[in-house]
Amino acid sequence: MRKVLMISAMPLLFASLALAETPPQSMPGGGRHDHAAMHQHMCSEMYARQSARMAYLEAKLDLTPQQRPLFDKWRQSAIDSAAGERTLCQSVTVKNDAPPTIVERHEHMEKMLEAKVKAMQASTPALKALYDSLTPAQRTTLDRPHHGHFGRHGGMGMEGMKMGHGAGMHSEPKP
Repeated sequence: MRKVLMISAMPLLFASLALAETPPQSMPGGGRHDHAAMHQHMCSEMYARQSARMAYLEAKLDLTPQQRPLFDKWRQSAIDSAAGERTLCQSVTVKNDAPPTIVERHEHMEKMLEAKVKAMQASTPALKALYDSLTPAQRTTLDRPHHGHFGRHGGMGMEGMKMGHGAGMHSEPKP
């Protein structure tokens, strides 16, 4: 369960940290960026990606009529969770003139991770019921890590994001 939690929570962590850790010189306008708008956009993107992921899995799994209600229950739980996370994410007040402090980022991440744990605990019975109904081939499809959050881009499904960035660390620009 801990491994699943880590895999599921990592994109949220890295997305939040990547947005907050963007060096001002790398932002359009030399750092004069609307941090509040960027934050709201990131919150909406997380929800959209989860919705798209569920639609993709539904098509990829080629569900039987008996499996469909089990998938629908799990999908609804996942979408409800993503909607709750989006609402919580959007509730954070972000200043337009400066990125959040490390303390603010940690507090926000703690709230987001607590919400993620509760959502995962709530959806586990539906996921187990669905998984038990799947064929070995369908299980293989669902078990693949890239159907979770890890993508081919070496990070958490966000192009250009590299593992290890965040939590106050920046990579130095190459000369």
